[in-house]
Amino acid sequence: MKSCEWQRNEQNEIALSGELDRMTVPLLWKQRKSWLHGEQVLTLNLAGVTKVDSAGVAMLLETKRAVLAEQRELVITNANQQLHSMVQVSGVEALLQLDEHTDK
Repeated sequence: MKSCEWQRNEQNEIALSGELDRMTVPLLWKQRKSWLHGEQVLTLNLAGVTKVDSAGVAMLLETKRAVLAEQRELVITNANQQLHSMVQVSGVEALLQLDEHTDK
């Protein structure tokens, strides 16, 4: 079964790992009260994300909306090339402002 796990790391970032897609987003979004709260800046570290689809992009946009509603900031780090491409094709680069992609 596909999954996308989250954990708060020592830098107080939310590190996501697994697949961020239509099968995993609903459960992750149900858990948002546990991972969405916190510091003035919410950092999502996507280094462990192996796959992203449009549902994953939609969840990131909703996360951005929720954080802005609390007058906080969302920072997305370690986004893979797939997410960069989806954000570009969707025309939402200005909304999500991903870090620069570097192949590892």
